[in-house]
Amino acid sequence: MPGFNIHLAIGKRYIEKQKNIIKNENSFYNGLVAPDLVTDKKVSHYTAETNTSNLEKYLQGKVRLDLYLKENKVETDFEKGVFLHLFTDYLFFNEFFEKEYIRNTTYQDFVRDLYYSYEKTNDYLNKKYNIDFSIFGDRLIKNIEKNKKEKNLKEDMKNRKLIFSEKDLDEFIEKVSSINIDEVVNKVIRKV
Repeated sequence: MPGFNIHLAIGKRYIEKQKNIIKNENSFYNGLVAPDLVTDKKVSHYTAETNTSNLEKYLQGKVRLDLYLKENKVETDFEKGVFLHLFTDYLFFNEFFEKEYIRNTTYQDFVRDLYYSYEKTNDYLNKKYNIDFSIFGDRLIKNIEKNKKEKNLKEDMKNRKLIFSEKDLDEFIEKVSSINIDEVVNKVIRKV
């Protein structure tokens, strides 16, 4: 559920830091956004069957890396992009937010606060990381609008809570873009 801006910033920094790991950047970027461009994100993210009444438990089950790796390899640049996306989501849902906030809010308020926070930080991310959506045509923009509509986010976003800052995002982007994908894959596989 990190926005496309966050995923693309992580991808860009990953390529900059992990020189010579990614040979085909377009394939990598397409993999990086692919899990969110499907009809059923529960399938592409291997989401556990839980309900939203316990937000913390629900978020912990949003991405099942172990199940993904039982069915998929991570060898091509596209596959590396997909895995980095899923790993980013996993960390986002399990480590990024203050536990106190997650334990004391509803799913509906979390989603509204999350999209409000995206609105407040997307321009910053676009400028700092020079995010370019044009390589995807209008697929990402249409997907964002569809998600807002499905989540009924056309309502007034006043009185929402900013649940992360630009500094938080920068730290998260640096952390995730510094991983060694092969090491993370092997670590997850060993736990299975």
